[in-house]
Amino acid sequence: MGVFAVDFANDRAFSSELWKSLGFNESDLRADKFIHLLHPDEASYISGKLEAVEQGRSDNFSETLRIRDRENGWRWVNIRFMVMQRDKLRKPLYLIGHTQDVSRIKLAEMDSLERLNEIETIRQVSSDLSTSLDLQETVNLILKHSHRVIPYDKASVQLLQGNWLQVIGCQGFFDREATLRLKFKYPVKRSPSTLALQSRKPVICNKLSVDFPDFMQVPGEEPVLSWMGIPLIANNEVIGLLALDSTSPDFYCSRHLQMAEMFASHVAMAIEKASLYEDMQNMAITDSLTGARNRHSLRIHGNFAFEKARRNGRYITMLMIDLDHFKEVNDRFGHDTGDDILTETARLIATCLRPNDLFIRYGGEEFLIILYDTMPIAGYEIAERIRMAICNKRFSVLKDGISTSIGVFGGVPQISDSFSSYISHADAALYQAKEKGRNRVINSCIDQN
Repeated sequence: MGVFAVDFANDRAFSSELWKSLGFNESDLRADKFIHLLHPDEASYISGKLEAVEQGRSDNFSETLRIRDRENGWRWVNIRFMVMQRDKLRKPLYLIGHTQDVSRIKLAEMDSLERLNEIETIRQVSSDLSTSLDLQETVNLILKHSHRVIPYDKASVQLLQGNWLQVIGCQGFFDREATLRLKFKYPVKRSPSTLALQSRKPVICNKLSVDFPDFMQVPGEEPVLSWMGIPLIANNEVIGLLALDSTSPDFYCSRHLQMAEMFASHVAMAIEKASLYEDMQNMAITDSLTGARNRHSLRIHGNFAFEKARRNGRYITMLMIDLDHFKEVNDRFGHDTGDDILTETARLIATCLRPNDLFIRYGGEEFLIILYDTMPIAGYEIAERIRMAICNKRFSVLKDGISTSIGVFGGVPQISDSFSSYISHADAALYQAKEKGRNRVINSCIDQN
């Protein structure tokens, strides 16, 4: 604090103790010198205020501003002064004023404002995350909004599945598809991810190569120099990890840790909610015994695939599958054994299919497969692979194993065709396979291409 005075008539000045502590003398109180000591963001505005005083439009000045100190740092100073006397031309003759260092107050005020902004950001992020029940959309929102809370160059969301952390979403990586195929063993000694999950607290590592030399750098990516791991905990269970990577050293700080602790619960709850919704959806369209899709899924996804093929002029092929003499298996060994054989058979069939093929338990021991963008001849080859896989499988209770009959039908759907008619044709082909002795594939198509 301190009082200062300027006598323009006699070109004299009396500087305050604060002014002296900043490293300036009385001559620096002159307006032309004073302006050059101000922060660039405020110099123009303050210059206008001083000009108003000099020209007689105002007798008072009161501002809080930043002044450069002797060490080239910035100090927040409150300056107030009043013109005590003017000459006939309205030029100031005498002024007296007061200075006060308010750096601590101002910094505390700025810090409080920053915290309020951070809390508001987290509130907005939480609100946005709550709008989605789709898991992938939720993950994408998390990655998008995480950058608003804590900066990063690359980030990934990893779900804990048994002893593995599986990447289910990422941002900032050159090869996104390769990153999404990554999974990391858990727990692992000297791993920052393991440390974060086991401590259940966010972890910062700003010297990654020194503190965790075994950290796995993704091939083809710029090396991670600073890392932050945020454990995701829902209902008191660790469900995964949000990993933030920086290519700059010593990037993350304690404030980022505090933000992570506030942010993590919202992220975990969003993922948990979306995962539960996805599980419920899968339960609604999945056969609980075999893991194949059910008839409800057939009505939804099957019709969609058929109409898509019709609209785009693409082939679609149906395979109707039936396990031969399966009733005898149930009668002889019981339904529990029959269920085990049915489940293992479904697993074998699934290994012969592509990710986008629709595999449906049609009823009992019957399965329906819908192959989009697949010609009937290609469908026949897939059916043969399935038949051979089942035929070669040896079950402990079945001396001779089990065989299957398959009907194939496909084509490019026309306006007059219906989804149910294609299924009926595949079923008719299956009936022919049964009639001709079972353990075979019959291809009965409109178009044999």
